[in-house]
Amino acid sequence: MSELLYAEDLVIGSEWDLGSCLVTEPEIIEFARQWDPQGFHVDPDIAAAGFFGGIIASGIHTMAIFQRLAVPAVFDRWATIAGRGMRDVRLLRPVRPGTTLTGTMIVDVVDLHRPDRARVEMTGRLVEDGGTVLEMTMEISARRR
Repeated sequence: MSELLYAEDLVIGSEWDLGSCLVTEPEIIEFARQWDPQGFHVDPDIAAAGFFGGIIASGIHTMAIFQRLAVPAVFDRWATIAGRGMRDVRLLRPVRPGTTLTGTMIVDVVDLHRPDRARVEMTGRLVEDGGTVLEMTMEISARRR
């Protein structure tokens, strides 16, 4: 692993590639059975007859995929103290089985408001070939040097 990046090292406007994840139907159903057991997430017959015409991932699952990609690509590489919040979460398209999601994060704000830590705000996105499926603003606390 390369050297840990502190708040002073983060450049506003820099974009971080989070990598990709293939979303499978068994994964969608397994996640939803435990965390969001609505019929269109867990039952192919109910889903086929519903608005989306088939199984789709839960929005919570989509957010969890984003977090899974963000941890090794960004949060483990930055001097992250903890998450502070998420806002303006937008689920823009359904995530269907067989979709490959690719994540990015853009640094929007680095507020060096305290001698030992900073507030860092980022925009996170998950996209597929057809467009953006998730967009949100996140805020973390990061250590300063």
